[in-house]
Amino acid sequence: MGFLDGSDFVHTGPGALAGRYLRSFWQPVYRAQDLASGRAVPVRIMSEDFTLYRGESGTPHLTAFRCAHRGTQLSTGWVEGDSIRCRYHGWKYDATGQCVEQPGEDSEVQGFKGLRIRSYPVKEYLGLIFAYLGEGEPPPLRRFTEMEGPGILEPYEPEYWPCNYFNRIDNACDVAHLAFAHRQSRLAVNQLRDIPVISAEETEYGVKTKILQGKSETAALHFFMPNMNHFRTALSLRDPQSGSEGGMLERYLWRIPVDDENCVSFPLDFAHLSGEAAARYEERRQKAKLATKTPHIELGEAVLEGKLCMEEIEIQPNLKNLTSLEDYVVQVGQGPIADRSDERLGRMDVGIFLVRKLWQRELGALAEKKPLKQWTMPAELE
Repeated sequence: MGFLDGSDFVHTGPGALAGRYLRSFWQPVYRAQDLASGRAVPVRIMSEDFTLYRGESGTPHLTAFRCAHRGTQLSTGWVEGDSIRCRYHGWKYDATGQCVEQPGEDSEVQGFKGLRIRSYPVKEYLGLIFAYLGEGEPPPLRRFTEMEGPGILEPYEPEYWPCNYFNRIDNACDVAHLAFAHRQSRLAVNQLRDIPVISAEETEYGVKTKILQGKSETAALHFFMPNMNHFRTALSLRDPQSGSEGGMLERYLWRIPVDDENCVSFPLDFAHLSGEAAARYEERRQKAKLATKTPHIELGEAVLEGKLCMEEIEIQPNLKNLTSLEDYVVQVGQGPIADRSDERLGRMDVGIFLVRKLWQRELGALAEKKPLKQWTMPAELE
């Protein structure tokens, strides 16, 4: 792959074109409920290490990974108010990264006065902690107003997979895999269909992939540049007494590089439900969680190692775990970094073609210091 023409999507470390591009957007770095007040944790994103902590006020903060004194890991220290104190020699940094205490030292001495480590803008939204890791002023945080109203919001536990994040992005507009990779999960809900006709188009937010059966558009998948995909599905929650149906489920998924051979996905669900339908959905969801015996990553590794085959795995009532397993086997099965030089793409891969084309165009513009497309949120998704 080239490094100056925008075709290197894989490498996202500091200075890499793809890394610079991803850093120009707000990215989720942690699930909010997993970070307690007064707690600090290490976070690795795009081959860089950071210190994430939640102040005693409840506000999250993100700073450099190491103390400026002797370079030890800051997340092992103490959170005091909205500051963090290094465990090694007690140097203390406020939320802006300013070193406000250096026990036993003269703060006026050259090299100590005004000492600061880097800090990063952080916002908590929809149950996730987002950070801006780029240069300059951050853009406005994308808002998803359809998930801000009444309904059931669930940020799932982040999924850490041993493959490059672009293995996952390529899959976002790959409708063709549904009939095969997801055969078991679709059979479980009686949704196995013939192979459809597929089209893809650039939109103001990224890519819309249309699924056609005959001449009718039956569904659409949405990919938000640079690394988020969305789909919407109907919830079948018929009340046997009233006959009323349930609502709709929105699912957003951010695909984030941890480093070049590992990634993390942040799945976020929002069910447009209220009243009895919401109660039935919650009950069904809790039962599915309890019925899940083995996490999809453990099962997926067993399949990839040849210890199990997919047909030997009992179809579980937790369809999310099953669909994640199906995706894990085929995406991690491409290798830590997929070798795209030997691919043979065809007409079913139009969505993949288009996503890569947009990425190559934007990275090429970034390399040449040309204007980038300003992706905007649609008023409404189909």
